[in-house]
Amino acid sequence: MGQFVPNLHSNSMSLHWFHFRDAVAFKVAGKDARRYLNNRLSNDLRSLGDGQSVVAAALTAQGRVEALFSVFVSPADVFYLVSDGGNRQALFAAVTRFVVADRVSVEDISTSVAYLHISGSSSPDEDMPRPTPDTLIFSRRSTRLDEFGVDVLCVGDPEDIISSVQASLGKPLGESEYRLFRIKHGTPVFPDEVNDQVILTECGLREAVSFSKGCYVGQEVIERIDAIGKLPRSLARVRLSGAAEAIAGAVVTNEAGAALGKVLSAAYDPQESKTYTFALLRSGTYSGGQQVMCNSLRGEIISG
Repeated sequence: MGQFVPNLHSNSMSLHWFHFRDAVAFKVAGKDARRYLNNRLSNDLRSLGDGQSVVAAALTAQGRVEALFSVFVSPADVFYLVSDGGNRQALFAAVTRFVVADRVSVEDISTSVAYLHISGSSSPDEDMPRPTPDTLIFSRRSTRLDEFGVDVLCVGDPEDIISSVQASLGKPLGESEYRLFRIKHGTPVFPDEVNDQVILTECGLREAVSFSKGCYVGQEVIERIDAIGKLPRSLARVRLSGAAEAIAGAVVTNEAGAALGKVLSAAYDPQESKTYTFALLRSGTYSGGQQVMCNSLRGEIISG
């Protein structure tokens, strides 16, 4: 078995990796695959070449997020769509909803992949040894936890892949560690913060949208809000003093007690005795550095 060897960045202070155990992956092929996906997803896939990737969302007509994928392309216009998590049946329905007479096949390959994030690494070399000879590896730069990082999709035997990665990189981050690191770094994910309760651009994910490619489902809402230049709500990070990890849905207020919005996710940092949260707040009601309250804890808005 070959070892998984990332290309480390010389300025990296530390190396962490995380295995998305609940990742959902689809293989999309067929003569109309590129055209169909380009019309279904929010980003431009028309000129995406072999080995390239983008982040793209499947939206409702109201611009809300049904799925958020990293999209990887292999030869012969075979596309691999992978989500950090979510309900497999719901995601499959979101991808295939508008397939009518299109020559497109969508296969759920979630049990045949390992999806990873490596923080502190630049893009792995193309000639990187495979955990097994027939493992396909796709990667894209990703700043989930650090300025330098990669998301890596390995299509092959998941057990062999993870064993190989662990032999090279050691123990992966746990769920709570990963959540804390990404919230502190300001990385929202599907389905925790990015889901069908929000409009895609409320989460700041403009890189998942093409504003020049033309029609796709949900385009009208996204384009109209962008033209107005003001979102109804936006995702902000709030740091609270004390431990309050299980506070999803809790109301964030200003010091006068007026509601600003609600918490979507949270993670406690025991070293700082602080709770870091993502909160969806009404635009125009807050500013960075503002003092707030949530669940009887004082805090401040650290971004938004």
